[in-house]
Amino acid sequence: MNSSSCFIQLQRADFRIDAEFTIPTKGVLGIFGHSGSGKTTLLRCLAGLEKNVQGRIEVDGEIWLDENKNLSSQKRNIGYVFQEGRLFPHLTVAKNLQYGVNRIIAGDTEDNSVDRVHLFELLNIQHLLDRYPHQLSGGEKQRVAIGRALLKQPQMLLLDEPLASLDDKRKQEILPYLERLHEELSIPIIYVSHNMDEMLRLCDYIVVMQQGNSIFSGNIHDALISPESSLATVDNAVVVLEGNVSKQEKDFDISTVHTVNGNQFQVPGLTAIGKHVRLVIFASDVSVTTSRAVGSSILNIIEGRVSAVLDKKRGRVLLQINCKQDILLSLISIKSFQLLQLSLNEKVYIQVKAVVTHGN
Repeated sequence: MNSSSCFIQLQRADFRIDAEFTIPTKGVLGIFGHSGSGKTTLLRCLAGLEKNVQGRIEVDGEIWLDENKNLSSQKRNIGYVFQEGRLFPHLTVAKNLQYGVNRIIAGDTEDNSVDRVHLFELLNIQHLLDRYPHQLSGGEKQRVAIGRALLKQPQMLLLDEPLASLDDKRKQEILPYLERLHEELSIPIIYVSHNMDEMLRLCDYIVVMQQGNSIFSGNIHDALISPESSLATVDNAVVVLEGNVSKQEKDFDISTVHTVNGNQFQVPGLTAIGKHVRLVIFASDVSVTTSRAVGSSILNIIEGRVSAVLDKKRGRVLLQINCKQDILLSLISIKSFQLLQLSLNEKVYIQVKAVVTHGN
């Protein structure tokens, strides 16, 4: 599959969309921004649900939109899941799912058929087939809606804030299923949300929207440490790292994770050796010293160098620390920054007080 590119412009009386980004061949692309930033409108433009859209959309070598062509939404091979699922209330789950099969685009002969049994197991909906939508929880409805969209055999899956209507308990129930889709689907997923925690947990790439404009497009790791993305600030300071579990200490309920660049983190919980996990590290949980601490209760102490001062606000400073090409952020007071007399490229030791793991 070729990569897909989008240049989308839409002018309304009081609002304008102007976005350019690349859709990866596989993985999750997040469209992130605050309410009113144009996220859902951008997704609707991609799906062919908005009129008067200009620009160019090319998906896997096929032109969906240019100056001479604008495919209707029915001819764009997508699976679209809305906030509330939109299941047919008078049909059972099985018949709702069959609707997805019936909507396979005519003439699509590519052998990309979905293994229904595996999909139902993946989403844990096989026991729901005889129920009606009113008998389902919010999380179950969304899982069925995702299954219906995937049975259409789409070229990409569009998820428009699929967790927005769920309470925190239901969100935590459905997130592991979204992680499994992330790991197993061979098509791109476009995921719209204003919730940064969801982005950190699920997304490989991100488009940051602000007042209708895409101000950053790239991988999630760069977005969190790049000043151009608007995310690397005192108020949003967090990084994600990818790694694999290399060791378990059952007596202490601790796993050791090695990142791609060779740094080691000890994290709570026992995860299978060899398992890929994502580490989420908030800058507020990272302190800095100029010499390695002795007799510390903190397990994760890593050598690095100060590579940038990203932001200063309300008595705090956000530092970028390069640890063997793993970039971490540290949020400390300006007073501490001055007392330590920190300068660019200076060797320091970061102390990571807490690490959140996903994928385990």
